Amino acid sequence: MPKPFLLALLVAGLAAPALAQPSPAASTRDMRELVEAARAGAKAAQENVEYARVVPDILTQILIKLDKLENKLDKIETSLQREPTPGAAQPAGAPRAP
Repeated sequence: MPKPFLLALLVAGLAAPALAQPSPAASTRDMRELVEAARAGAKAAQENVEYARVVPDILTQILIKLDKLENKLDKIETSLQREPTPGAAQPAGAPRAP
């Protein structure tokens, strides 16, 4: 169900007991304010849903990039471990390079 519909249903549910009681008629201005408040609430709910959709996508993209960087660093580290550093002492019993 869309969030604005749920919000309207909630407002209607909360307003029903109050409307069942006899009270002075609401003015047009009061009704407009209620409608504007309901619209603002629906808009905020919709923005919250959009934010909740976007944030995980951004986090997933960041994690993918971090994984790629980690893989590249692992490759560099592996290649550095394979290459002997110049001037480093050879282990005992290892053949000398010509």
